[in-house]
Amino acid sequence: MSAQPNDPAHGTDDPAVVDAIAAWMPSTRWYPLKGQQVDVALERSFDLGDAAILLLRAGDALLQVPVAWRDEPGAAPIARLGDRWLVDACHDADAVQALLDAASGKRSVAGLEGDALGEPAPVGDIRVVAGEQSNTSIIGGDPEAPGGRWIAKVFRVVSPGDNPDVVVTGALTRAGCARVPALRAALSASWPAGDATVTGHLMAVSAFVPGASDGWELFRRHALAALRGDPGATPDATALGAAVATVHRDLAEALGTAEATEADTLRFITGLEQRLAWAREQASDALGELDAELSLAAERLRAIGSLGQLQQIHGDLHLGQVLRGDDGAWMLLDFEGEPLRPMHERMVREPRVRDVVGMLRSFDYAAGWALLQEPGGDPAIAGDWIVRRQREFLDGYADAMGAAPDRDPVFDALLLDKALYEVVYELRNRPDWLPIPLEAVRALVTAQPQQEPSGAPADRTPVE
Repeated sequence: MSAQPNDPAHGTDDPAVVDAIAAWMPSTRWYPLKGQQVDVALERSFDLGDAAILLLRAGDALLQVPVAWRDEPGAAPIARLGDRWLVDACHDADAVQALLDAASGKRSVAGLEGDALGEPAPVGDIRVVAGEQSNTSIIGGDPEAPGGRWIAKVFRVVSPGDNPDVVVTGALTRAGCARVPALRAALSASWPAGDATVTGHLMAVSAFVPGASDGWELFRRHALAALRGDPGATPDATALGAAVATVHRDLAEALGTAEATEADTLRFITGLEQRLAWAREQASDALGELDAELSLAAERLRAIGSLGQLQQIHGDLHLGQVLRGDDGAWMLLDFEGEPLRPMHERMVREPRVRDVVGMLRSFDYAAGWALLQEPGGDPAIAGDWIVRRQREFLDGYADAMGAAPDRDPVFDALLLDKALYEVVYELRNRPDWLPIPLEAVRALVTAQPQQEPSGAPADRTPVE
């Protein structure tokens, strides 16, 4: 596919270009407004020579669409306009090199700023990660070259302010934390917002972890094998707990901590109340039978006293956010935070137990998925699997950083908050999986004190 300057017949501000992208975006996995009719308008464009970055306003969302003009459709055509093809630049090696050059500071572009912590290797052959829902990740580089293989994450939904996936990973990289892939470079942009100019991150480039195994795949397959009576080698949840504790410790040292004030605690409680009310509204049909129990849960939020020490955390930690390297060491990924939370909320210091809760729920979810695959499986076996993995994880965490509270009002509130968030997420994205978090909510709001921390007793169907 030849790379030429942007088509003179169709500039990036041409209505035909914007209309073509507007028609194409709903077919992508990352488009956040599926099923909605919204106007799409060009907010800002950044010229990369044979490619461009477009920021498009679609309803209330600001979306990033890197594009290029080519003579052939290539791997990801958007539309044919005149004699040339408008393509998604994330699938085009020459265009990805232009993005990489901007991020590493080799290319100067008005309105863009690169931040290089290390020089990424030239693009070479690229592979776009399949199945991603909110961003587009591109694997490139050369394992034999300085800078090695890397993975570039293009943030499709752009927000003003710092993206924690850049700021947090960058802080951990500078601190020498070995439990995260090192940040190589990042790209940010400025654009007008009313009478002001705002800045936000567009892309993060991190070291690629070769030979890695996905934590979610490892644990859910082991849970399924346990149900079938042949579990084999158990993934090391103790080492995983220690890895999470190491990241928490390094984050505390790199970005600081603060003792929660009364105002912090009130803000925390208010946020949980608002999120609980939001979940009940968004999933009213699914949660309607638990209305009385959820009202009591909302009242119990006022029993929360001090939050203790606050710090920057991962914010959306689960088994899908961890990798086991070929050396057996665990690494944490994707510090972007919960996709449904506003960006400004994702850089707020929080109790570290939120991350602990997220991982405990994920062990629950792995067993819940296994029971969906094996409907005749014994829930007691699944329940025992959950308890063992959770206890191993908590033991590893405690050995590295001290015990995390697993039965206090903050823990209980965050556990329910996470389950309610999952109900809304599944309702919007995977309705077939809705019973998993819904059963978790039911178990949590009807649970007696001092049950296992998963919120799903061993004699019930375990869920995330």
